[in-house]
Amino acid sequence: MIVVQSTFHLASDSKRDALKLMRNMVRLCRLEHGCISYEYFEGISNRNQVILIQEWENADCLQQHYQTDHMENFLSKLGEYLVSPVETRSYVSQEEPSVTSISAGDRPKPEQTIH
Repeated sequence: MIVVQSTFHLASDSKRDALKLMRNMVRLCRLEHGCISYEYFEGISNRNQVILIQEWENADCLQQHYQTDHMENFLSKLGEYLVSPVETRSYVSQEEPSVTSISAGDRPKPEQTIH
């Protein structure tokens, strides 16, 4: 699985239009082959900061995503809404994604580290 995190710093006067563009990307990207999840999150301390977290089955699916018409359209319009360049990080996981629910009483104790 590939996880990509991108941070967008939006101009406050055009934020509404940027979010509309991002909502459209969510809709289109979730339809793509290999898309596990695709979602934007608004900052709490900086409401003009938006973070995209996207998960893809593998690198081939991610590369196909980068070649789509809607990605080209998104990138062609994105610059007019930004106050600084997008910051992006990618992470690769060799394991299958899993979700574990732990109740408060069952939390494992953190391991001690000796320095």
